[in-house]
Amino acid sequence: MKARRAKPRTTKKPTKGRGRERGGMEWVKKRPLPVVSILIADSERASRNAATRVIQSVRGMRIVGEAHTGHEAVLATARLKPRVVLLDLQLSSEFGASLISVLRRRSARSRVILLVGRASEDRIVEALSHGAVGCVTKKEIPLFLSKALEAVASGEAWMSRKLVPKIVDRLAEFTARAKKRK
Repeated sequence: MKARRAKPRTTKKPTKGRGRERGGMEWVKKRPLPVVSILIADSERASRNAATRVIQSVRGMRIVGEAHTGHEAVLATARLKPRVVLLDLQLSSEFGASLISVLRRRSARSRVILLVGRASEDRIVEALSHGAVGCVTKKEIPLFLSKALEAVASGEAWMSRKLVPKIVDRLAEFTARAKKRK
């Protein structure tokens, strides 16, 4: 007579309906990734399309709406309450740089990443002073937008390394001017 091998005892019980065919990992609970909702507010179709392609390739990111004007961006932000707003800096010309402040008042949890085509560093600094927390040039959308979205969605600020020296210089000038006014 052949001796029977005893089955090894396990302390973890498999969950209902999930047998051992999953390699013994049935006790691990899979938690869904939080989905980051994104509003794209840009008047240029090409940059909206580029941003859409990048966002669709990043797991856990979802576009909840698009806006083509500053006014549409304000209404969509108030209605959708996205986690991140990708905002074309040109749209702020309707409201001035205060568009970012208006967006933040409509949805306090929304964080703004600037999409910049051709803008002076002064305009970028002013937008950052109104509450923007990220900045990506439109040419660099395919390269850096996913990194910027992940950083900003997790509570950090982000901008391309090419912009950092310019922005720091402008911030220093901006601060010096503000001190002189006082």
